[in-house]
Amino acid sequence: MKKITFLLILLFTSLNIYSQSGGWQWSNPKPQGGYVQNMKMIDANNWYAMCDYGVMMKTTNAGVNWTTFSIGYQSTLYPGAGILQTLYSGWFFDVNNFLLGSQSCRGVVRSSNGGVTYDTVQVIPTGSGSIYDFHFINAQTGYFCGTSTFKLQKTTNAGLNWVQVPNLGTTTLYSVYAPDTNNIIVTSTSGNTYFTTNAGINWTTSNVGTTNTLYDSKWINATTGYLCGSTGCFRYTTNGGANWQGTSAPTTSTMNRIVVAGSDIYMAGFSSTSDMYKSTDNGTTWTTINYLASGQYSSFLVYAFDMVGSTMLIGGTYGLMNKSTNSGGNWQTASVHATVANMVDVYAASGNGRVIAIGYNNGGTDVAVYSTNGGAVWFNTGHYAANNLSDLNMRNATTGYVVGRFGLFWKTTNAGTTWDTTLSFNSALVPYFCNGVDFVNDNTGWVVGGLAGVGGNTKIFKTTNAGVNWTEQTSAYSGPIAVKVEMVDANTGYISGAGQFQKTTDGGATWILSMAGLPSSPTLNGLTVVDVNNIFVTTSASQVFTSSDGGANWVNLNFPLTSIGTLFCTDWINVNTGMVAGIFGTVGKTTNKGVTWEISQTGGYTTMGVDMVHQDTAFAVCGNTFGGEIYKYIKALTGTITWNNETPSEYSLSQNYPNPFNPVTKIKFTLPKEGNVTLKIFDITGQEVETLIDGLDFRSGTVTYDFNGSELSSGVYFYSLFVDNNRIDTKKMVLVK
Repeated sequence: MKKITFLLILLFTSLNIYSQSGGWQWSNPKPQGGYVQNMKMIDANNWYAMCDYGVMMKTTNAGVNWTTFSIGYQSTLYPGAGILQTLYSGWFFDVNNFLLGSQSCRGVVRSSNGGVTYDTVQVIPTGSGSIYDFHFINAQTGYFCGTSTFKLQKTTNAGLNWVQVPNLGTTTLYSVYAPDTNNIIVTSTSGNTYFTTNAGINWTTSNVGTTNTLYDSKWINATTGYLCGSTGCFRYTTNGGANWQGTSAPTTSTMNRIVVAGSDIYMAGFSSTSDMYKSTDNGTTWTTINYLASGQYSSFLVYAFDMVGSTMLIGGTYGLMNKSTNSGGNWQTASVHATVANMVDVYAASGNGRVIAIGYNNGGTDVAVYSTNGGAVWFNTGHYAANNLSDLNMRNATTGYVVGRFGLFWKTTNAGTTWDTTLSFNSALVPYFCNGVDFVNDNTGWVVGGLAGVGGNTKIFKTTNAGVNWTEQTSAYSGPIAVKVEMVDANTGYISGAGQFQKTTDGGATWILSMAGLPSSPTLNGLTVVDVNNIFVTTSASQVFTSSDGGANWVNLNFPLTSIGTLFCTDWINVNTGMVAGIFGTVGKTTNKGVTWEISQTGGYTTMGVDMVHQDTAFAVCGNTFGGEIYKYIKALTGTITWNNETPSEYSLSQNYPNPFNPVTKIKFTLPKEGNVTLKIFDITGQEVETLIDGLDFRSGTVTYDFNGSELSSGVYFYSLFVDNNRIDTKKMVLVK
């Protein structure tokens, strides 16, 4: 219905789930949409930002350009959800070598090449906890602290191994400082600090005169330190934490970052307002710093903060970052967003590079954006409502429609530059959630939805006068809400939804259920109609189904990943080539109708919409509680996974081909039954050098990994296959450059 082919120019640094070349690139336009939780300015030009959902960002030119790395799946360290969680903390030895800690983890993530690739160090075998802070005494000896699962951990070999420092109870620790191996001080809840002078054999509790949680600390030396916490808390010590003094900032906001520059003290934090403060007299008095750039959202709240010389960098909500080059006197944006919305649908037009995306802000404000150059620059249309846009249907390159809750209905005739909102809130549609829309000509179209959470709530409406009036049609299903509608022509069309797939051949005068081969319980979320016979749907249970007889019968294509959960969307350019996408940013692409699948990850959290414009080019939009994200796909040449649905008789790991190789080779293995898969590479000494697949759940079949060894030196390597934590086999391969 909306497939017009064109090729786009690669504009941004690539990223994918395994940190290899190709795949999905950030296109919103830069750098990403999740909250910036922490940051490190190595020097005046080299900066890092740690963000939600395992996203790491790097700039080498003071924020002019950013490279975004999706660290991806790390399920051996991050149980449950199977995805790397929010990056809370980091320690940077230099511009290339650093350690990261995150939410709900089992250990530490490391990189030795500036974030291009990562490996992991497991600290605890089961359960999970969060890592909030690192501090190193020297290049080898350091500490991290976190929730009660970890408490305080110590390393003497630059983070390769960790042991727990004893006698700290079960409290959560938010910051750590150690001038030497005997003297350590940590901050905690209820205004408490703990310090030891004998490497943890004995600990002394010191209350700073408040019941506030103490989130961050900065130390000038072994005796002088500063800390901040909830409700504007500020304290300082000049005797190593034995005594504390200072006056809190005039705010009830949480102060979670503190920076000390000579006699100047800066604190920043968040609440419902923007809060940043400066003191030049050890907290006796405070002045408010307005850190917003001209025209910037007042809801930009600071979570991260760092400073080098007079250059300051802050980051926070929706991936926004600002910088100042005069110690906070003036600010400019270090990241640019077209929107802070949860993006839900996207359309890519023909060769002029027009792309349209829709979504909604967390506060309920709707957003429609467009690009004229393939996603390099985005423009906000300035049309707003508070009804959560839900579906975009472009009938052709210029004319399209948007629907949302409570009767919202918009139309564009200029490719999304402006939208006619005068037809919104038609009396027939007002009571309902409008989830799907499709028009077959300028006048005739359908909207589907219902009343969420109310029995007998599926609703179908038709217009024959371009949305001026709507007539309700009789649904064949009286259960939960309808999600999508696609019409082949004025007579034949289809509806998907919770527990239903409906078909009409008379323009909606009658609808019939067509469920042969479809599950009755998962919601059918995604719907693509290639032609009157060939249809594809996705479900909330990691399933993809197809029909080749107009919905009369359905076949399960056995999507390879079994534990992803909801696949929200799908798009197909023909009966063989399509994409499905859903939670954790997971995208599956096939060119042979599901016989094999290429698995990738956008880098966002939940992929809500996808549009293929070519076999090797697509756009995707993501949403989460932190803001919307728009991505562009360029075919990944290496570092991709392909799955074949044949059923082998045994586990096997094949010899890579070619071998020797330079730098690309294929690694193939077979699974006779469903299992959790890990694929690792080791050097000739047995040292792990790279994890290619880290704890993904696959159905039975044959899996091929296209490996790019360009980051490795010439030499002999070994690769090992693990299934359900059992080593299956190990093979040797030779890289020759």
